[in-house]
Amino acid sequence: MRKSIGEIEKTLEQGLEVHFLQIEDQGHLHAGHKPAKEGKLHLKMLVVSDEFLGLNQIERHQKIYFVLAKFLADKLHALSLETYSVDEYNSL
Repeated sequence: MRKSIGEIEKTLEQGLEVHFLQIEDQGHLHAGHKPAKEGKLHLKMLVVSDEFLGLNQIERHQKIYFVLAKFLADKLHALSLETYSVDEYNSL
């Protein structure tokens, strides 16, 4: 599982200009669910990138889904996203 999370992290960093990335495995919250039993991931991500400038939340999520398409197809079952530009994140 850790290997898959590392692959996801690397893929995001190669596909986006990431300023800050935090990935939290939330599989423990889904223990017993069929996808969890099949080894599929449940993740929460915080992604900070100026590539999100001018994009609404849906467009930001779509950008991440595009970069992670191969994982969404077979390894990633659930994904919770928080997306910010650098200035937005620094203003929190």
